[in-house]
Amino acid sequence: MTHPLEAPQRSRKYPFVHMRIADHSGLDTIEGRHNCRLCNRSRKFFCYSCCVPVGELEELLPRLELPLQVDIIKHKKEIDGKSSAVHAAVLAPAHVRIHTFPDIPDYREETGVVLIFPSATALTVPQLFARNVQLQIGDNYGLPKGHHMGTMLRRRMDEVEVKELQEDANEPEQARRTWTLDNLPVRRAVFIDSTWNQSRGIYADPRVRGLRTVVLQNRLSQFWRHQRGSPRWYLATIEAIHQFLLEVHINAWGLNTAYRGLDNLEITEGFHQLAAPLTKQAASEDVGREAPYNGQYDNLLFFFAHMYDLIHKYYDHNDLIAYRRPI
Repeated sequence: MTHPLEAPQRSRKYPFVHMRIADHSGLDTIEGRHNCRLCNRSRKFFCYSCCVPVGELEELLPRLELPLQVDIIKHKKEIDGKSSAVHAAVLAPAHVRIHTFPDIPDYREETGVVLIFPSATALTVPQLFARNVQLQIGDNYGLPKGHHMGTMLRRRMDEVEVKELQEDANEPEQARRTWTLDNLPVRRAVFIDSTWNQSRGIYADPRVRGLRTVVLQNRLSQFWRHQRGSPRWYLATIEAIHQFLLEVHINAWGLNTAYRGLDNLEITEGFHQLAAPLTKQAASEDVGREAPYNGQYDNLLFFFAHMYDLIHKYYDHNDLIAYRRPI
């Protein structure tokens, strides 16, 4: 934990090393723009309106299968071309759909849906899987009296102790529930793609207000563009989707001991503590859908990692305001 008066030490390690992200260097060789086959608008790599790749890229992109459906609710003032949410829809088209608020489904009519949003009653992913995990919030997350997690969450989750009760951590593996793609506790996850103030307006809509909310284990964002005043652990939408799926997969099927892709992601220590009992020996190349996590969803960061590399090619890491924010 970093004391608020101390200058935090910053890692210069490449965040995506060892992750299973397809080679994206070919994106640098694509010249010019191409017309979208659906709307005929001129685009570079993909059409951010139709969520489809354009030109030769259509045959070259990695495609992902996700363990659940992902819905993204985009505020109408969000600029399509600047949102990372569209990356998920392009790379996993069978499992991701984007809605522009207020034109959204009525989630009250569907079961197994959760909203990724830090409400006052938000659960952690391990709690969705009935792991006996509790948040220690005796000091109200360090917030002033009268505020709560859903209105002014300003502390990282690793400063709020997350612990698994000893009797649950020591439970024999064979006694734990066996999870499959057909019986996961979540069938659809909803993400809000907007500023913090805009997201609270969307959350007030009765079609989403009644959903169970989930809070993620924090990791530092690698996004080069940020909301003014936001700390480093406010993730870009595509980072949040990757983090949620990562946590779901590990809680359902474990973490491959050979996988090193998490080493430089700067995820809170609480995440690693809860993942430790779930690590499993498996083949280093096993990326089966129900195999221990071995980078199955890392390609969600395909475009994100490419842009990260491009930005850092022309700008020094420590000169970018996004990486000098409080953590």
